[in-house]
Amino acid sequence: MREPAIIEEHMFSQDIAGKGLRKGGVSRAVSGIDRRSFIGILAANSALLAAPKPSTRAPYQVGVGYSSDPYTATSTALAACGQFPANLAGQTVVIKPNLVVPQPSSSGTTTDPAVAQAIVDLCLAAGATAILIVEAALPGRASNFTACGYTAVFKSYSQVQLVDLRTGTYVLTPVPGGGYAYQAMWVPSLVLQPNTFFISAGKLKTHVDAVVTLSMKNLVGLASESAYAQPVSAGYPRHDLHLRGIDLSIMDLNLVRPIGFAVIDGVWGMEGQGPISGTPVATNVVLAGLNPVAVDRVGLNVMELPQNSVTYLDYAAQAGLGPPNTSNVTLLGDTYSPYPFVPAITPPVLWQPVASPDTISISAGQSTSITYAIRTSCYTCAEIIQDSDTTPTVVPIRTLHPFREVKAPGESLTWNGMNGDGEAVSPGTYLVRILAIPTPTSQLVNYAVGRITVTS
Repeated sequence: MREPAIIEEHMFSQDIAGKGLRKGGVSRAVSGIDRRSFIGILAANSALLAAPKPSTRAPYQVGVGYSSDPYTATSTALAACGQFPANLAGQTVVIKPNLVVPQPSSSGTTTDPAVAQAIVDLCLAAGATAILIVEAALPGRASNFTACGYTAVFKSYSQVQLVDLRTGTYVLTPVPGGGYAYQAMWVPSLVLQPNTFFISAGKLKTHVDAVVTLSMKNLVGLASESAYAQPVSAGYPRHDLHLRGIDLSIMDLNLVRPIGFAVIDGVWGMEGQGPISGTPVATNVVLAGLNPVAVDRVGLNVMELPQNSVTYLDYAAQAGLGPPNTSNVTLLGDTYSPYPFVPAITPPVLWQPVASPDTISISAGQSTSITYAIRTSCYTCAEIIQDSDTTPTVVPIRTLHPFREVKAPGESLTWNGMNGDGEAVSPGTYLVRILAIPTPTSQLVNYAVGRITVTS
């Protein structure tokens, strides 16, 4: 495994009550699989004898496990997909579950520890040297491992460590290809080490900003809380990721630390105002596969949400990281019954603004044309800001226009390199930022940025 370039290093430290439960449309009984039987099945499965090479191209395979028992569902999905490496000798496995709040998996908010246990057992059977289960809780709170059941499940596993990322070292790491929202991001050094196999064990749930949080969105928990904090209300971590555009930030995190294998825990999912305040749904399904985009798109089908409803998955498909839909995805293992999740109420769909040219000279009197797209007519604000990748803090430079109604499919604007006082800006990197809201008084805001370089 190639070790990513590191350009800077620093230490950053940092009741769901009254919810109704909703039963998904799944009722077929599935017999349980114990740990010993699971390992035996895998050992006998010749499809797992050759370790697969990571692939972003078709054909895509997603394993499906269908059971109300999380270990059984996960075991079935992992065995069925036929893509999990059979040889992890000499490697450290890093598993990132979704443990955003101290709640059990039946709340629909967190990854079940039995899902992680099935993954761990398979990794140990494949010869993994060590396994790190990592997560960072919300600011000001203790680690959620105990509250979510992980401490009890893994207390007898000598090769497993439960790691609170907030206690470790974060490194500022370049985003391959120049990035979407960021050119470099603060991520934990432990996920970037050589001979490390990275697994995202996400949750099947809706999200008020990103539509869904599955395996790719799960990587937001890797970003440093301290580095991306902004002066907003307490309990809203990593706010700078939202202020630049959460869909773009998700893409950057997945480029900085690509997912080696993706799992989605949907034994209990969440609909409505997820990822924390929605309603639990028993869908009894676990999905697993080598390509996280393909796995997430199958997750959309389970939830009966449109394939074009998640902007970061569309960015991923455009970047060649996975399929644009599930037409080239093969499902293996159990069948499942899709269930129509109530979607979250989300802000307008907003695509990344593009500046042409993306570099302008002040002395030459150059301007840039800025174009952005929206799916439906809404109210937008356009502005120029600066926001350092090293010490993220939004600095307003100029408002191109305040909130006003803009008709789909979008608009084009011009910036001449001047600030709000009509003075030329200093040479450097600037961001054109678009904010989109559905109505003039709405609090639902979507953001997207594009990069502009200004020279003297």
